Amino acid sequence: MSHLFLDIETYSAPNNPDSSINPYLSESKVIVISYSFYLGFKPPIKEEIKAPVFLKEWESNEKDILQQFYTFLREIQKSDPYVKITGFNILKFDLPYLFARMKHHGIASERDLYDILIRPFGVDIFQISPVISGNTMKHEQLWGINHKEASKFFNLQVKEGSGLDCSRYYDAKQYDIIMKYCTEELNFEQLLDAMYLHIRDTVVQQNQNITRQ
Repeated sequence: MSHLFLDIETYSAPNNPDSSINPYLSESKVIVISYSFYLGFKPPIKEEIKAPVFLKEWESNEKDILQQFYTFLREIQKSDPYVKITGFNILKFDLPYLFARMKHHGIASERDLYDILIRPFGVDIFQISPVISGNTMKHEQLWGINHKEASKFFNLQVKEGSGLDCSRYYDAKQYDIIMKYCTEELNFEQLLDAMYLHIRDTVVQQNQNITRQ
């Protein structure tokens, strides 16, 4: 098993802001694909984290970066069909958006796109964030939190700005600011490790309390 940490930035058009979340609009497009790949059964610890790879739409075009990423996924899944894809809200956003945009550009058939993007086992940190959310207890239901709040909880660096800000920087061709944002956002290796340790320590403490009773 290997580990792929993934994030994308999408374009929010001034005349159609939904293009950043709906991949089927004429203005929709992926502007950055960020990822880090690690071989091995266990995900990386802090000392093993490496710089991510960035595929930038403005250096070529959307179809080109989608094709590059699809080819990369095909290659790693040939050697490891059990690659684990991790991100923040990837199950609802990143992977479906990539699926739709790759289909739009004719990168591959729906069947192949499913095998590459949807079929692999995924870890969505947003889906497990209710365990650190104060609102879970307050509202007596599972209540997820956003990436900034999760980073703050674990005292990790918090990204500046938002995805919408990136679209305005894109319009202004301020690509260096976009890359700063993308670099700060892709802290999923640290988030995953911190989340695991938090859950482990909580369970250990609960078991110790039960033993003392």
